Amino acid sequence: MGIVSLLISAFIMNLILGYFKPGFMNQPIAHSLALWNFLGMMLAGLSFTLAGGCPGRQLVLAGEGDSDAGLFFLGMLVGAGFSHNFMMAASPQGVSINGRIAVIVGLVSVVFIALGMREKL
Repeated sequence: MGIVSLLISAFIMNLILGYFKPGFMNQPIAHSLALWNFLGMMLAGLSFTLAGGCPGRQLVLAGEGDSDAGLFFLGMLVGAGFSHNFMMAASPQGVSINGRIAVIVGLVSVVFIALGMREKL
């Protein structure tokens, strides 16, 4: 019941403050370039799969003392800093050229890492 009441309260406050915008267009801090959304999420999914789980799981494992998970979480923080400081993060205007290059380089890197980590039969 707590989660339901939180969602209803947030919905009502967004309506009152004028922040509610239905649909995918004209969202305040998001772009609507489907290809780059897909490629970015594919990169995130492949990365999290190679790391052994989602970021939330990595944070819990880091809290339990798993140093690999701790390094993974620190890497996410450093990556977020790089993304915003070097104009790779997307904005409502779209994805910058730096962001597009980073996604492509990231996808190629993750695929090569995955191919190198597969078990030999």
